[in-house]
Amino acid sequence: MATNLEHVAEQVVTALPVEAVRNLWSRATRSIQTAVCGLQGHDPLLQVSEGRMFLRCTSCGHETPGWTTSARAPRLRYRGDASRHRLN
Repeated sequence: MATNLEHVAEQVVTALPVEAVRNLWSRATRSIQTAVCGLQGHDPLLQVSEGRMFLRCTSCGHETPGWTTSARAPRLRYRGDASRHRLN
């Protein structure tokens, strides 16, 4: 009996693209880091960016809502007596 195996070798086997492997690897490491933070808690680090101050976890990258910062000066609530601050 004669067999024809030429059609089997016609299909080219290609590996996954490098970007797909990197994406899969980064998703896997992010999931592991998130799981570790879920068990042990986050490692917060204070971060300051334009108009915002927040805490970011150094392990998984989780960010708190934070605070907005602006150029507003403190508001004067009570006008003090200037003579009290004078040196005699």
